[in-house]
Amino acid sequence: MIKVENHIENQVLTDYFFIEGTVDVDKDYFINKIKEGFGEESNMNFKTNVRDLMTDYKYFNTDEKFLTIVKDFISYIDARFSMDEYRLFDSWGYCVRTGNQTKFHNHKPSMWSGVLYLNDHPQTLKFPEIKKEIKPSKGKFCLFSYFLNHGADRHDSEETKWGISFNLR
Repeated sequence: MIKVENHIENQVLTDYFFIEGTVDVDKDYFINKIKEGFGEESNMNFKTNVRDLMTDYKYFNTDEKFLTIVKDFISYIDARFSMDEYRLFDSWGYCVRTGNQTKFHNHKPSMWSGVLYLNDHPQTLKFPEIKKEIKPSKGKFCLFSYFLNHGADRHDSEETKWGISFNLR
C-alpha cells in the first residue's frame, strides 16, 4: 500500500514562441505534389489528427523548393533563440475539405514546429492556450513551440484548405 504525502496538479508558466508571417510560395507546385502524395502507399489519409487526406510524414523532407523555405525559417529562429542542434524531422502535406477538421494536438517531442498555408481559407488554426488564431492565406506561415496545443474545427466552406506542416528535432 502507498502512502501519498503530497499530490499537486497545477499549471506552470513556461516560455514559448509564436511567429507568424508570409513567404512567397509556388502554390500550384506544392498542391500538385501533395495530390501525388495522397495516392502513394505510405499516405496517412484519415490516420492522424488531420481528419482528411495527408501525405507521408517525411514527404517534403528532401523537396528542394520546400527546403529553401525551411532554411529561411531556421535562419530566423537561430538568430533569435539558443537551442540544441536540430534538423527537419517531418514535413507533410495535407488538405482539409468540407466537413473535416484537424483534431487538437501538439507536436511533442519536437523542438519546434510550423505550418505553411498554400491558399486562402476561412478555417482558422486555433491555439487556445495563448488565445491566437491563424487565418490561412497563400504563403501564410506560423512557427511555434512544439508543446502548444492547436487544431481546427470542422468547416462548411466549399473550398479545400491546403497546407504543409513540419517538425524540427
